[in-house]
Amino acid sequence: MNMEGIKIRDLKKEDLNEATNLVMRLKKFNSEHDPLFTVSEDLEKNVREYLESAIKLETRDVLVADKNKKIVGVIMGEIHSRPFYQPSKELRVTEIYLLPEFRKGGLGKKMLDALIEKEKGKSCNIITVEFPSENLLAHKFYTSLGMRSILSIYGKKFEK
Repeated sequence: MNMEGIKIRDLKKEDLNEATNLVMRLKKFNSEHDPLFTVSEDLEKNVREYLESAIKLETRDVLVADKNKKIVGVIMGEIHSRPFYQPSKELRVTEIYLLPEFRKGGLGKKMLDALIEKEKGKSCNIITVEFPSENLLAHKFYTSLGMRSILSIYGKKFEK
């Protein structure tokens, strides 16, 4: 994959449609792995509102990979408080999605590094990521970057 011409930058209002579509693709991909990730009927509206809030919030950031004015990747991170541990703040990557033709060429790592660099000034020096346990592609990607599992969340549906 040719990384030439790809710029990683903050999400802008004019990026919302393309970025929303990428995040929706990710959520639909997650739903293929596990029925507990069945997407909501309001998926598009909810994703758009979440991304819009990221433009304004100090504790949430979204970066996009822009190639010739086309959004080819998105990464979202949030600052989480860790009052019982040191460091007391963590950067948690909640979403990362690249168009398939832009994978396996270093862009995901480049986007992760750009997000880390942006958050360094916010007293964060630990990064965590969240993704569905059954997403083996994500597992392989993050372990290749030296990350390891530090928390498990288990779940099941229950009747109302």
